[in-house]
Amino acid sequence: MREYEFVYVIQPDASVEREAEIHGRIDQVISDFKGRLLLRDDWGKRRLAYEIKKFQKGHYFQVNYLGQGKEVAEIERLMRIDADVLRYLSVQANDDVKDIETRVVEAAKQAEEQAQRRAEREKERAEREEREKERERGDRGPMVDDDDDVDRRFGADDGEGRRYQRDDEDEE
Repeated sequence: MREYEFVYVIQPDASVEREAEIHGRIDQVISDFKGRLLLRDDWGKRRLAYEIKKFQKGHYFQVNYLGQGKEVAEIERLMRIDADVLRYLSVQANDDVKDIETRVVEAAKQAEEQAQRRAEREKERAEREEREKERERGDRGPMVDDDDDVDRRFGADDGEGRRYQRDDEDEE
């Protein structure tokens, strides 16, 4: 069997049910051709490199599966006639997978790692959004004396005397 990687981009405003329908079609074709689904990864909504069908963003998905090769043409045919699919790409990742069960176990581990990384990214995004909201509300914390910060940044005291004098100090 061969391993394939299939990446496709769906319109960003497509409903979750519509996305599930597209995923189901792909899964059905893979199983009809006696293939094996290894991994489905949701890359999320991302900005497109260029506008496609008046969309500037798309929802990216990746599917890794094992098959004989005949299913590639059928999956691509389904994607071509589906109006919600903006782009797709099939790549043969491995020409000859000998130990299928080992590859299935590896794919399950990859799926777990990706889910963990996705959860970490979501947590970081939520924290970043919370900080931005606090900044917008005006919760900036205690006021800081900027004069000391200016002295440090511009090297006012270089160890041999002052290179720069501040405007509020008397000149000698």
